[in-house]
Amino acid sequence: MDNKCSSEQVKATAAGNVRRRTVSAVALAALLWMLIFGVQIVNFWLGMSLASGLLAGLAIRWEGRPISRFEITLKNTLLGLAATATLYGLFALGRYAAVSLLPFAEEQIGGIYAIKQEAAPGLIALILLFVTSPCEEIFWRGFLQKHYVAALGERRGWLLASAVYAGVHVFSGNFILTGAALVAGLFWGRVYLHTRSLYVCILSHALWTVLIFLLRPV
Repeated sequence: MDNKCSSEQVKATAAGNVRRRTVSAVALAALLWMLIFGVQIVNFWLGMSLASGLLAGLAIRWEGRPISRFEITLKNTLLGLAATATLYGLFALGRYAAVSLLPFAEEQIGGIYAIKQEAAPGLIALILLFVTSPCEEIFWRGFLQKHYVAALGERRGWLLASAVYAGVHVFSGNFILTGAALVAGLFWGRVYLHTRSLYVCILSHALWTVLIFLLRPV
């Protein structure tokens, strides 16, 4: 009986630690996104690199290595490429619909692309490929969604993680950006659930951001 009670206490303590870490991490993410998008106290690319790196660092410290080398396969690479193309197509259609239906859409889309002026294109590409995209996936899908799914089940955990991901973008004051974050969060969250591979999400996120932001803007 004592061993059983002790085991239950250990599990309860561990669950409590996870909840506290999750709440603290979301609060930190909200604060960082507010400083970057709302207050704008530093260069956008510097701020996003530091913020996403900090969140990913916490996730790795708490969870350990986020990706297994066994995930890096030809199949997963092809899935990542397919996900990139699919999401790009969705955003191309979404842009057409938004501009057609929302009178403010063109201006807000322009505001998103205006941040390209804050760094050289080559530097932006490196940041997107090797810093912000991997770090965001490690935190948002590999840490937050994983724990929400464990606590709430796949559907509700996926939806809540996607909503929080979109929610922190509200500080931008840009409806189109917030909507885009919701769509992207739902998409990559679903990819993560389907493939069980963070590598696929990181590859898709990295290639998609470079494609849609630098190579083939919509």
